[in-house]
Amino acid sequence: MYMHNCTQNFTNLKIDKTKIFTVQLKNEPKSLIIIRTITAILLFSLLIFYATIQVNNVKSDNPVYASTPAHNEEKSIPMPILHFTFGYRFTLTCQIIGSVTKFSTEQCATYLQQPELKLNSNGVYEALFKANGLNFTKRDIEKFEVAIIMDHPEEIPATSLGVEVRAFDSQVQDPLLIEDYKETNIHVIEQLLSLIDVNLYFLAFNQFYDLELSRIRRNVIEKKWWNILGIPSRYVDETYLNSVLESRPYSPFDVSSGPSYAKLVVFMRTWRVPLEQEQNERTLFDTFGQLAGIAGTLSLVYVFLFGVGPSAIHSWGVIQRMKCFGIRKGVKKHMNRRYPRLPFIISETDKSKTIDIGDDGIGVANSPTNHDEVQIEILERIDSIERFLREFVVDADFIKTLDPEK
Repeated sequence: MYMHNCTQNFTNLKIDKTKIFTVQLKNEPKSLIIIRTITAILLFSLLIFYATIQVNNVKSDNPVYASTPAHNEEKSIPMPILHFTFGYRFTLTCQIIGSVTKFSTEQCATYLQQPELKLNSNGVYEALFKANGLNFTKRDIEKFEVAIIMDHPEEIPATSLGVEVRAFDSQVQDPLLIEDYKETNIHVIEQLLSLIDVNLYFLAFNQFYDLELSRIRRNVIEKKWWNILGIPSRYVDETYLNSVLESRPYSPFDVSSGPSYAKLVVFMRTWRVPLEQEQNERTLFDTFGQLAGIAGTLSLVYVFLFGVGPSAIHSWGVIQRMKCFGIRKGVKKHMNRRYPRLPFIISETDKSKTIDIGDDGIGVANSPTNHDEVQIEILERIDSIERFLREFVVDADFIKTLDPEK
């Protein structure tokens, strides 16, 4: 009988079931909606701002070189190219010193290009020592000597820095002759040009110089657009020289070999050739990971302020519970208006005034309350529970798409 009355009253009430499962956009006070919206916009803007900074950092990132030491010594290393420039006319002589292989001064002179006054050089003379396949060999040719000779060194002013000399690896494109370089990748060219002043020195009058060389092998990334993802296209294998210059005044022994402006002795400081491999310090994959961490942190901030939304454990945050600005009062007011039968759990006092729940799950009136009113109250509670579950706990959109006939 009670079930029949419940069904009849349910029909008479004409409850709109679709309304129960319709998204309720106005289940919070306006003040809370405004605060929630402003906070969400600020947090999202912060995330976009951080993402923009990270992407720009990836675009402007300067790759770094990871060095791997060499464990084996090289048996031979190419001799360097030496560029000499000076504002006064000078000449060069050289001597290749070997314990087994002997070179005369005339033979060594074939590797020299004597100073010439180049066009558009502003009166500067340029000379060159070309290795042309010459190698330092361990326990044989370990050094060579270049003498700079001037007829009237006293005419050079005391403020002069001296003869400018640059050293480059002879097996790599000469950076000073970049117009002859066949490589077209801009990044590779830029890395080569960055070596122009690595071994730049000035040789002063009446000094004896020791130029100690070390050779480094370098793998340079051939830049492509997908390198920002951390995927190198291919590496260009190059080598370059590092050096240390030490000087001392001429000794009587040095002068006995002939008059000169300055002398330069070039030899290898080490026979080990380490490897440097270029690596991108930042990639978009790294940025995505950082953005995920920032997004998670901002989500925690939002959850702390407003709760996690659809959760049966913590549906509200500290903002909804704040007593300031009347937010807590407004939340309670809207909850009471939206769910008039809250709380859902019937207290013992309410049971004594309305109904008893029997063993069969059917409410039985124990007071003069009309049975129809009891059933209406039950239906209202069910309606509130369904609406509450729909808005805070369960996404019922999928249920609406189900065909009840199948």
